[in-house]
Amino acid sequence: MKTETLLQIAATIETIKSRKDGTWSFHIGTQELDEEQTTAVIGLNRKQGWFIFKENAIVEADLLNIPEVQPEFKTDKTPSQRLRACLYVLWEQKYKKQYKAFEDFYKVQMEKISSWVKEKLE
Repeated sequence: MKTETLLQIAATIETIKSRKDGTWSFHIGTQELDEEQTTAVIGLNRKQGWFIFKENAIVEADLLNIPEVQPEFKTDKTPSQRLRACLYVLWEQKYKKQYKAFEDFYKVQMEKISSWVKEKLE
């Protein structure tokens, strides 16, 4: 059984931004990290996990009722998140000049996908 990393670092939520797709972006600032903490943070980069924030140190009792959720895929992204990410890379690589905004490209491509599925229906 793989041991999961539990990382507890004093931090400040410095910026919170809402995104067009309904998700949120948090910018977290920390004090200086030691080598072990830095290595742990770098190892967790771009991985999906659970964010717990408390103004004081988290103790074991705080963690008793956290539900265990199994990821749908190894990447921990939903199918729609995976498709959106792929479309974003496609836009970046081939269609950025044609569509100035990703959202415009995304809407066109999603309509094409929807039409393709509708054609397959009886």
